Amino acid sequence: MHMFSAEHRLLGGYAFVAEGIPVAAGAAFQSKYRREVLGDPNADQVTACFFGDGAANNGQFFETLNMAALWKLPIIFVVENNKWAIGMAHDRATSDPEIYKKASVFNMVGVEVDGMDVLAVHSVAQEAVARARAGEGPTLIEALTYRFRGHSLADPDELRSKAEKDFWFSRDPIKKLAAYLIEQNLVDEAELKAIDNKIQALIDDAVKFAESSPEPDPSELYRFIFAEDE
Repeated sequence: MHMFSAEHRLLGGYAFVAEGIPVAAGAAFQSKYRREVLGDPNADQVTACFFGDGAANNGQFFETLNMAALWKLPIIFVVENNKWAIGMAHDRATSDPEIYKKASVFNMVGVEVDGMDVLAVHSVAQEAVARARAGEGPTLIEALTYRFRGHSLADPDELRSKAEKDFWFSRDPIKKLAAYLIEQNLVDEAELKAIDNKIQALIDDAVKFAESSPEPDPSELYRFIFAEDE
């Protein structure tokens, strides 16, 4: 959740639901401002804002989509609708469970896509990026997906039925893409296994580093909270 990387242009995760939506709009605004006001021809960045179905019921969602539509900001709002906001079923928590339709209220393009299909998501994302770069404003993409485990270590995951989980397990997007790549003779199983092994090695190294690192010194408690002199 709490990640940030200037190198990868990742503006971070946020502990409060929907908190990142207006932050993303600010990032999109600076791209538009640099291009249209400052005349920077290289300012063609498109901001992608990811959040869950639970965030689509929060005020920040509606306020930010309204502003983004008014200013035709180059931004893509991606709702990862996994059907459950922690322990609350999406269908029980919203007056209209089809989130993408809410885009119409803001005169914005809304798209529903199978979030378990990598290629389908890639296709609608390409269209949304082209739309944003053409100055046609934002897009709301609702990706229908699923959370395979509990929300966190504190979530015993007792509310979702086994039948529901089994249905979605069979649609694992990684396995579906792997099967497609093999079927199209783009890779073989040995290549995919090598990728799996490489990823597992990276994870093992990261865990080992974390477990073997010393506890931070109390003097560093206030670091990275405010800007520091170099």
